Order: sequence, then C-alpha cells, then structure tokens
Amino acid sequence: MHNNSVRVVVIEDNADDRELLLRQLKKSGMASHVKFIDDGKEALDFLVGPRTEVLAEDLIAIFLDLKLPSLDGLELLRRLRANDRLRNLPVIVMTSSNDPQDMEECRRLKVTSYVPKPVSFTTFSKAVADVFHLPDHGSNPASRTES
Repeated sequence: MHNNSVRVVVIEDNADDRELLLRQLKKSGMASHVKFIDDGKEALDFLVGPRTEVLAEDLIAIFLDLKLPSLDGLELLRRLRANDRLRNLPVIVMTSSNDPQDMEECRRLKVTSYVPKPVSFTTFSKAVADVFHLPDHGSNPASRTES
C-alpha cells in the first residue's frame, strides 16, 4: 500500500448518504483513505486513467450510487468491469432504484452487495462490515440484504 493511498472510493451525489457511509468508514479505520466523488464522469476519469495501476493495488472497495450526474452508475460499473485491473474490485451498489432490470444488471456485473435506499445506519454497517471483514455489531438480521 502506498502512503496516503485511496483505499475506498465513494461515488455518491447525496450528502446525507455520504455522511452516513463516512461514519461507518471511521469505525473501520478507513476514513482517512476515502475519496468522495459525486459525478459519474469524474469517477470514471479518476478510476480509469494514468493512476489505474496504483489504484488497483490499493483499492479495497467502491461504493456506487446508480443515479449519478453525467454518467450513470450502471454505465460506470460496466466500464470498471471491462478494465482488466479493476474488474474484480468489490463494488457495493447503493440505490433508490427498485427497477428489476437494474438489479439484474447489477447481478450480471457481479456487484458485491446491492443496498436499497433509503439506507439505514444498520444497512450501511452490514455492507461495510462485509467488505472489511469486520464484526457486524448492532446489526439487525432482519435488515440484512442479499449479495
């Protein structure tokens, strides 16, 4: 891992959801290694470019909203999965979409987890615990999502 490296990328345009996720990332010790991006095109430019090789070595996960400005999350996900260095990176999708086609496309693109919005603290806790292999403290089994 490189000094001051980005370990987690959060691609989310909703400030409340970013804050909720940041609270959980602080608990996992990752808060200082997070890059927040609120635009799909900006995320693509950051992830796929001259820094891709270093990012691929350091990144643990991407948290991705499907409804983003300039480039939607599904198209961004397709491009990440097409990239040899990033294709196996865990992606946790957070979305307000209940469209069965979106869910099926996420499954086809092998997302790690699909978290429906509005997102509760418990749901985020579970997603973060799963990605970082942490104990899932305070989680209610009834609120867990399927991978």
